[in-house]
Amino acid sequence: MLSRVAASLAQGALAWARNTGVSAACCAPSTSYALSTASTAAGDDPVGRRGMVNKLLYRSKQRGFLELDLLMGLWAESNIPQMGKDDLFHMSQVLDEENPDLFKWLTGQLPAPDHMTGNPVFVAIRGHVAQQLQEWAPVQTRAPSGATWVRGWDDSWRGANQAEGAQSKGGGAAQ
Repeated sequence: MLSRVAASLAQGALAWARNTGVSAACCAPSTSYALSTASTAAGDDPVGRRGMVNKLLYRSKQRGFLELDLLMGLWAESNIPQMGKDDLFHMSQVLDEENPDLFKWLTGQLPAPDHMTGNPVFVAIRGHVAQQLQEWAPVQTRAPSGATWVRGWDDSWRGANQAEGAQSKGGGAAQ
């Protein structure tokens, strides 16, 4: 039943595209946002390009992960409008990644996988994030590269209490 509904919607979108003169490529179903981005951004159609830029800006700013919204959104505002079609495609690949992974890769908590380190847009965003950290975050507040950051306001307190508990247990056994 669901596949019939999806097929009907796809046919309706293609009919709308034919009737309005819009490229049918923009209505083709796709499982990957990166694939649909490539087909839409590939042409020289200024309306299609503007739409793609707006989609990428929205996805950069509205990821649902506040820290990542700020990092990605600010960078995207100043860079996406000037991007060529190849960079728009690379940006869509970056945006296809999961939020927690992308945040850890950009902030240096985890090493980025090869498919991201070879992406020029990811490298540019990671450089921007590193510059922001260097400029605005005091060294004492940052974890060493490759280490997970403190999760919350009470993590340091929890760690101290766990260490005291381990010492008292170990001290009792030695006596």
